[in-house]
Amino acid sequence: MLVPDEARLIAPAPAPARFAKAAPGARAAAVPGMGSANAPPARLPGEHFAAALLFFLIGTTALFALAPDLALGYFLAPRVAATTHLFTLGWITTSIMGALYQFLPVALDQPIRSIRLAHVSFVLFVPGLLAFAGGLALGRSVLLLSGAACFGTGLLLFIGNLTATLKRARRRDVTWWALAFATFYLAVTLILGLALTGNLRWGYMGGGRIASIGVHLHVALAGWVLLVIVGVAHRLLPMFLLSHGVTDRFAKFAVGFIAAGAGVLAFLHHMPPLISRWLPTLLIALGCASFLVQARSYFAHRHRPSLDPGMRLAASALALLSLALVLFWPVVLTDTPARIAIAYVMTAIIAVSLFVAAHYYKIVPFLVWYHRFGPLAGKQPVPRVSELYSARAATVAGVLLVSGAVGLIATVALGTGSAARSAALLMVSGAAIECTQMALLRRKRP
Repeated sequence: MLVPDEARLIAPAPAPARFAKAAPGARAAAVPGMGSANAPPARLPGEHFAAALLFFLIGTTALFALAPDLALGYFLAPRVAATTHLFTLGWITTSIMGALYQFLPVALDQPIRSIRLAHVSFVLFVPGLLAFAGGLALGRSVLLLSGAACFGTGLLLFIGNLTATLKRARRRDVTWWALAFATFYLAVTLILGLALTGNLRWGYMGGGRIASIGVHLHVALAGWVLLVIVGVAHRLLPMFLLSHGVTDRFAKFAVGFIAAGAGVLAFLHHMPPLISRWLPTLLIALGCASFLVQARSYFAHRHRPSLDPGMRLAASALALLSLALVLFWPVVLTDTPARIAIAYVMTAIIAVSLFVAAHYYKIVPFLVWYHRFGPLAGKQPVPRVSELYSARAATVAGVLLVSGAVGLIATVALGTGSAARSAALLMVSGAAIECTQMALLRRKRP
């Protein structure tokens, strides 16, 4: 997409005015990347982004409260599981849902199959997840099980809606295959999660509970989240960085390796270690490494002279993902102290969380510009997309999030609880600034 800022890098405007007078065709030029005639009403992605940001703020606050326990290695505490789900399902998955509703009409030339069903799944998913997390944290089994049933139903509706959409799409490129595999593994993740939820009530897993948690977590992060990131970043990173023409060979490798690794892990985890542990570890690691190589090529071949706050945060998130890949091998294949395993899981989840947070600075301002200022382009002066929010405040938010994440990972690995809480406070501050900026964007009007 060539939004006004990016279009100027290819065909510079004659005057660097703060509020540029758009030409009659300017709005059409601003649309191709993320806008589409089949785009959903702004309310659909908007409600998902608002709920996701709330989960982000709650999750980072809960992380601040739990930091000393994490530094002591208490990974089986119910409050830790609740906080993990606030990030993985609340912040990351809800953000993915909202982004896909806007992204699918452009990437696959196919809007979501049913907008009404998308709203219904949202209404079930968000309060259900809040009830589930609350039931976990407070030890209330009725609240936990009812919440799981509610958000599980919402997820099933989303899976069915997305599956119907993918089935109708004619374009079967890297993005399509990544989303198709991701949708399948989201369903597998849901089944594994429901089995773990039932185990909390009836205890039928016995000593296999910890191994089952590991399978559930890695199928969710690799099979669902990472595959979506590979498929979406394959389209968004070149657009935001103006790095078109870069080969997508490593993106294809990433989809193939990650999908295969998640499949082996999900369905063969009862086999001997060579198949149940070493093989999926190798495949997922190769897939993650391939994605990092692909992302690096986008940054290396960009035509933008400098990175904006969102892309700087995305680069930092990719660096953290590289660290998670380094920790992945010893944690999965050897017996490491509990706090090292927690540091690894935190690194993976926080890396993805910051990558998602980075794209809010690109997607949300565009949606506000597209729906509120786009119709006026060519008729009156309109602001550029980047002028809808403060780049300085976004930079501060990014610095706080990244420094807090690095400090939290390091202090948990070292077992220093008080320092871990201080680092977590930085993350809370960064999340609060970003959430505030996104809330203020809703008030931007001509």
